[in-house]
Amino acid sequence: MVRVDSALIRNGKTRALWLVGVAIAGVALAIAWSRQASAPPADSAYFGRTTPAAVDVFRFTNGAEPETLDPALLSGQPDGRVARTLFEGLLVPDPETLRPGAGIAHAWELMPDGRTYIFHLRTNASWTNGERLTAHDFEWSWLRVLHPDTPARYADLFYLIQNARAYKKREIADPAQVGIHALDDSTLQVTLDAPTPYFLQLLTYHPFLPVHRATLEAHGDGWTRPEHIVTNGAFRLVSHRQNDKMVFEKWDGYWDAARVRLQRIICYSVDDPGTMLNMYRAGMTDWNPSGFVPAQFVPYVKHYKDYRAGAYLALYFYSLVVTEPPLDDKRVRQALAFAIDREQITRYVLHESVAPWGNIVPHGFDDYPYPEGARFDPERAQELLAAAGYPNGQGLPEIELLFNTGEDHKKIGEAIQAMWKQHLGIDVRLTNQEWASYMRATVDRKYQIARRSWIGDYVDPNSFLAILVSGDGNNRTNWGDAKFDSLLASAGREHDPIRRMQLLAAAEAIALDAMPFIPIYAYRTREFVAPYVRGIHPTALDEHPLKFVSLARSGERAP
Repeated sequence: MVRVDSALIRNGKTRALWLVGVAIAGVALAIAWSRQASAPPADSAYFGRTTPAAVDVFRFTNGAEPETLDPALLSGQPDGRVARTLFEGLLVPDPETLRPGAGIAHAWELMPDGRTYIFHLRTNASWTNGERLTAHDFEWSWLRVLHPDTPARYADLFYLIQNARAYKKREIADPAQVGIHALDDSTLQVTLDAPTPYFLQLLTYHPFLPVHRATLEAHGDGWTRPEHIVTNGAFRLVSHRQNDKMVFEKWDGYWDAARVRLQRIICYSVDDPGTMLNMYRAGMTDWNPSGFVPAQFVPYVKHYKDYRAGAYLALYFYSLVVTEPPLDDKRVRQALAFAIDREQITRYVLHESVAPWGNIVPHGFDDYPYPEGARFDPERAQELLAAAGYPNGQGLPEIELLFNTGEDHKKIGEAIQAMWKQHLGIDVRLTNQEWASYMRATVDRKYQIARRSWIGDYVDPNSFLAILVSGDGNNRTNWGDAKFDSLLASAGREHDPIRRMQLLAAAEAIALDAMPFIPIYAYRTREFVAPYVRGIHPTALDEHPLKFVSLARSGERAP
């Protein structure tokens, strides 16, 4: 029997005083270096520290305090980064290519039917309490995600497994009918509904991580506290001060401990990108991850050798709840989309650090026939709004736009607020919430329009379209379309890769016409990596497994 555990939701607490001091000092520091010439000073090719403060101690900022550390329940990037530091799945991504490689499974094979996988687990893999990690742990953990009472936002990623959807939707009650079976302690069999080319990529993602059953059953919501948590990854959690920092230490019992160079990781919870950047500048951190370099500073820092920018499968968009007026009218949603000048936003607000984009599927898929995306057409926007009964915005009630704390989000919101007023004559109220409250509001659909972003879970257009399937935990718009769902289901069964991409593109065209999402831009990675850091490589999904990270030792030459 699968036991159900409620989500671990941590309440925000006052940040430590030292961090407030850093933020205050950071304002003056930001003003100072933002006034420099666009090229770095001749005596400094690097923006941050060039030698590690402590060998084998890696420090980075992680954004807002994680909502939860439970792999089954989390959804934010900061949460996932921590979970994959503590837990390890069957497969792990290569740090450079992201290709799935051996993790807890040392070998696997695909049966001739093209949909049955057999995974062979390491006999020397264990939990941090000394217990052996077995295939039964994976079976239980995955079925926990799929249990109807588990609020797992990524449960849909399991739906390609035989009967997984039916079990989650209470159409069947027996978990033994789901295609997840531990044949013995070292062997896990997974049966899919149909051949799926990206299935192995999915297994590197956080919902597929194992969790320790006895710990969950003993401690309930408190199972992830440092004094209780039992994990199986390269590092264990030794302390956690909310809205401050988490400290991880290398776990010597990890099966691959000989390859792990770092002895300690310090992860700071900081939700202000300016403060994060100044911490890196001051030498307090070794890595300032992508997404935490404010766009207005890019012109002043892009010449430094430790600044990196690159391609990224990620989309910035506005999400709309489509079941309440006035946004229940497709024409209103389309008018809002046509009234956004994406070129102006990316050029003048974001300093060309990202690319304007009007599709749901980001650029980067050469074999994908992109349908026509949203474009800037104010005349068409005015026609649509008038057809909906609101000529020049008359009679349209004020609309609320929600965004989480972040200077870029605020500036984008202000720019779009002005565009909607100029081109449509409508009034928009901007509302800012800290991360946890913002996440709860979007998950509970307690908003009208909200800024959101999506990073591909795997390298395939389906990763972006699947979040609009009816009832998907990451949809958050209340939109659903039977034909859209059917096209994605057909694509999942299609063996011909060209035909499969055509089906996905047809589905995207339906979503772009309905406009529950308003695409705004496609991300580019922008981050700072200290020159002595090894193992953090540019990747299309901005994933960086920390077990492969190391710091240059004395005598090693920095790049």
